[in-house]
Amino acid sequence: MFNRVYRGQQSTCRESLMRLKVTSRTLDNFVDTYKARVVRRAFQAGFTLVELLVVIAIIGVLVALLLPAVQAAREAARRTQCVNNLKQLGLAAQNYHSDRRVFPPGEDHGTSAEPDYAPFYPGEEHCEWDGQMGIWFNLLFPYMELQNIYDMIDFDKRPQYRFRDNIVAMRMEIDAMLCPSHPYRGQTSPWGPGGTAHIVHYYAVHGPDEYSLKPHPDGSTHTYNYCAAGDGVFYNDSKVKISQITDGTSNTAMISETWGSTEPDDTGFSRGMNLHALVYFDDPPNSSHLSPWEANSFHPGGIQVVYVDGSVHFVSDSVQLEVFNASATIAGEEVYGSAF
Repeated sequence: MFNRVYRGQQSTCRESLMRLKVTSRTLDNFVDTYKARVVRRAFQAGFTLVELLVVIAIIGVLVALLLPAVQAAREAARRTQCVNNLKQLGLAAQNYHSDRRVFPPGEDHGTSAEPDYAPFYPGEEHCEWDGQMGIWFNLLFPYMELQNIYDMIDFDKRPQYRFRDNIVAMRMEIDAMLCPSHPYRGQTSPWGPGGTAHIVHYYAVHGPDEYSLKPHPDGSTHTYNYCAAGDGVFYNDSKVKISQITDGTSNTAMISETWGSTEPDDTGFSRGMNLHALVYFDDPPNSSHLSPWEANSFHPGGIQVVYVDGSVHFVSDSVQLEVFNASATIAGEEVYGSAF
């Protein structure tokens, strides 16, 4: 009896030990399997070289697709700001006309009889000096909340840029006179006092042609007659009334964009105080014929122009020259409809 019980207990112990061995072996296998899975997952979580190159290529394609859209959006915003600048200038000119019953003179040159003045070209003709110097946008300052700059300018001095107060005024950067799309925004003019005069990007429309020219003794035609009246709203000593604009205020250009030089980064003619801030529509916008007084801009495809009625139009580079010429005259009796 005792032996039978003892043998039964031994058998039970053996079975328990066998179960423990099996359980231990199973546990070891489970641990090994788990470790292998963890290592495999960690390895699979990384990128292969091919996968990395594919991701880089996808990012490059996305950037190439999005960058032009971003640049176009930025240019659209800059163009809108340029429109606002031109509208501000147009409104200021209209308010000036409401007060004075005329638009401001485009410019007011002196005469060779003035002290310290020599003609730019031999035989150059000038109008009789009325004792003051000025230019159209100087006279608009009070209507643009720039009375403080206007008060600095002494219009009785000639040349204006040699006098201290006028020099200070010339060094003022006026946002309303700068196109945001112009890459040389903030650049100063080498023609100003010590190269510190800020440039402007908007010129008043003189007409379709430049100043009258007289034949020079050597046969060339580089002797300017600044006394010549223009066909547009602004020219030397002009005092144009709205009643004189028989072509219609919505058909007559008033102020246009320009580089102000033969090169976009050479702003020597844009000294913005008392010299040539007039533009001529004798060539299409952004034409290959570069001149300091041509209409051009850094907007792709054309320029922006404010008309006498205060509206701003984008004029395409491909506009017909006859139509472009006609928009610059105040009483040319041309009919061009909606050619813009």
